[in-house]
Amino acid sequence: MLNLTKLLPHISTNNMRVLTLTVLFCAFGIHLMAQNVGTQEITPQVIEKLRSEIEKQIPSLKQEFEKREMNADEIEFSLDTFRIERLAAKKIELNYSTLGINVAVNDLTESYNKLMNKYYNKLFKLIQTDDKEVLIVAQKAWLTFRDKEENLIGTLTNKIYSGGGTIQYIIATGSYSEIVKKRSIKIFDYYNNILKKP
Repeated sequence: MLNLTKLLPHISTNNMRVLTLTVLFCAFGIHLMAQNVGTQEITPQVIEKLRSEIEKQIPSLKQEFEKREMNADEIEFSLDTFRIERLAAKKIELNYSTLGINVAVNDLTESYNKLMNKYYNKLFKLIQTDDKEVLIVAQKAWLTFRDKEENLIGTLTNKIYSGGGTIQYIIATGSYSEIVKKRSIKIFDYYNNILKKP
């Protein structure tokens, strides 16, 4: 396996992840194009079919998580993230155009945002009344960071800084998505750590 970190040591870990994802998406797209496979429109019916295929994998995955002695919330969160990630991957398999990838990643981001809100509300209910304001302030600060970072990402992927090309849209979308995904996981971790306390 090619180690991009050794080849490009000046690129940060987060940017390396985005770059790796981008390279994988492009390689997959080139592979499909070489086979003369066209892109497919992702209609609501197609999404429903993809979700149905994903749901067939859930029972065995749930059993695997239960064997690992994960608690009910860990299992639910893991299954939710599996659904989100698999749906995005399947959408990209069907439509690997720049637009198709961006739509899939935007949908993935929105799904993680909903997941974050779900566990934020659960966390809010668990903590003491006096500490609720601390959580509210922290989340508002994160939302401000998220919005400012999205603006920065958009600015730095402009042609003047990045050299341009449609790949910049994929990089920007992926970078923003990673921010939301990390926060979703962090909020779940806060919630789960309280549940698991001795």
